[in-house]
Amino acid sequence: MELTQLHKYVDLYFEGQATREQEAILMDYFSQPVVDVKLAQFKPYFEAIASERKQTYQGQLPVKPSSKTNWRRAVAIAAVAVFGFFMTQLNNTQAIQPTPEELVFEEFKAHMYFVSQKLNKGHEGLAHMETFSQTTIRFIKTD
Repeated sequence: MELTQLHKYVDLYFEGQATREQEAILMDYFSQPVVDVKLAQFKPYFEAIASERKQTYQGQLPVKPSSKTNWRRAVAIAAVAVFGFFMTQLNNTQAIQPTPEELVFEEFKAHMYFVSQKLNKGHEGLAHMETFSQTTIRFIKTD
């Protein structure tokens, strides 16, 4: 393999963008006894990674016995969740029902809207009266 290509693979490897095939090529190259002088500084690194990959753990992992405290925690969390759910449901149902003050205010708004409509009709009638009085003033001369 060409050295320029290996230099590119090393750069990609340390940037975290090398593919598995490129990593395999680098591992094969650095496992050889003779390496290019410019790449010799990376040989110990790749040898260490290769030796770490070969290591396996032969023992058993310790298993924690279940304790009563975990069970109690689970029950406490469930109780808090149920309590919170019922509190939010209670708040939602109370928000839907209007208070007596809100009912009175809505009724007041309806009456005010009705009065406003009647006053607007009366205002339109006054506009016609204003036109009538201006027309009559032109024809009736008061001397």
